[in-house]
Amino acid sequence: MKVALEKEYRKVYTLEELEQAKMVIAFEKEDEETIEGWAEYAVREATKDRKDYADWLGATVIKATATTATNIRVYDAYGEGTGHMDVIIEATAETHKGFIKIAAYLSDIWQTGAVAYSEYMWVRTFKAEA
Repeated sequence: MKVALEKEYRKVYTLEELEQAKMVIAFEKEDEETIEGWAEYAVREATKDRKDYADWLGATVIKATATTATNIRVYDAYGEGTGHMDVIIEATAETHKGFIKIAAYLSDIWQTGAVAYSEYMWVRTFKAEA
């Protein structure tokens, strides 16, 4: 999977964090799952507790990106020396109900089905008007 450095990494990363981000990028090059595939897991997680969950099923990911980000809740999740570095998946998906925009840490998405992580996600929904 292709992961990019955070856009403003020069302003927010220390030299050590930059090296950690490069290690995470190298680790993720071996990931056979696509960014869109990980985004689909996150969209399902974001909508599973909604009372109108069935209306959001079958979301089609329109756009998805993966960038490095620090995450204080993980340590060496991508291998020794990667510290608090993580990947954030941002996506926009469409259903017949409307649109949903999500952002979630990849280390959380890995735990789909085992751990509820929607409280750590950023979610915005846009409903279609009838």
